[in-house]
Amino acid sequence: MILHLLSRESWLEAQSHGQLVAPSVATEGFAHCSTEHQIVDVANKYYRGASNMVLIHIDPTKLTSTLKFEPPAHIDGSPALPHEALFPHIYGPINLDAVIEVIDFSCDEQGSFLLPSQLHTFSIKNIADSLQHWQRAAELSVNEWKKYFPHDTVQTYLDLYEQTGQYAGHFAETYIAENTSGELLGMASLVDDDELPDSSEPGPWLAAVLVLPDQRSHGVGSTLVQHIVRRAHQLGHPAIYLYTSDQQQWYANKGWKAIRETSLNGIAHTVMCLHLR
Repeated sequence: MILHLLSRESWLEAQSHGQLVAPSVATEGFAHCSTEHQIVDVANKYYRGASNMVLIHIDPTKLTSTLKFEPPAHIDGSPALPHEALFPHIYGPINLDAVIEVIDFSCDEQGSFLLPSQLHTFSIKNIADSLQHWQRAAELSVNEWKKYFPHDTVQTYLDLYEQTGQYAGHFAETYIAENTSGELLGMASLVDDDELPDSSEPGPWLAAVLVLPDQRSHGVGSTLVQHIVRRAHQLGHPAIYLYTSDQQQWYANKGWKAIRETSLNGIAHTVMCLHLR
C-alpha cells in the first residue's frame, strides 16, 4: 500500500490543479511516501500535533511518474543505515486518477497519530505466540522447500517453532504475517545456521521466506524481510546472510549484495549479504 501524507489544504489545492506536486519534488526530485506499516512512525516523527492532515492511498499501477523503493532520505543529510526499511518515492507529480482513497488522518488529543482502521491490512507476529498457525505454516514450509530439503517433515518445522529463541547452542526465530481476519499470509525466519553445505559465513541467516501466492505483490514479503533485518540489527549482528536460487534481483533491489555462488541439493544458489553497520 502506497500512502502520501499531506495537509488537507494541500490536497484541495492539488485537486484544483489537476495533479499533486509535493514540494520535495523541487528540492529532492521525488515525493515522500510510506507503506501502511511505516506511516504512523513517519507522522509522529515529523507531524506530531498536526490536526489537518490527510492520507492519499495511491494505486502504483496507475501512476504516470516513476515509483522507486529506496533508503530513507534523512533531513539532516546523514546517510541511510543498511537495516533501515526502504520507502516508496514518487519521482514527479502524482496524477489524481491514481488516488484510490483519501483518508482523514488527524492526531488525537495528545497529538499522536494512530493507524486508521481501513489501513489495518496485516501484522507481523512471532510464531511462538501464534500456535494456531503452526500446523499450516509447517505444511506450507514442507511443500515449499522439499526440493532443497527432501528429508524435512512437518515435525521438523513444529520443533523449530517450539524452540523459538536460544536453544542447545543455536538460535531461531520465525515471524508470520497475519491479516485482520487471523489468516496466515506468509512467514520468514532468522536462524544462526541455514544448513548450507560447506558454508563459511558466520550468520545469522534470513531463511525460509514464504508468501502465499495470492498475497504476493502486496508488500507481505518485503515487510517480513525488513522485520528480520531489524531483528538481526537489534541482536547486534554486523551483517546478515541468505541464499536464493531465483530471487537475486528482488533482494538486490533491497540492498543485498551477492558474495558467491554455490549449490544446494544440485540446484544453483547465490549467497547474499546485507551489512548492518
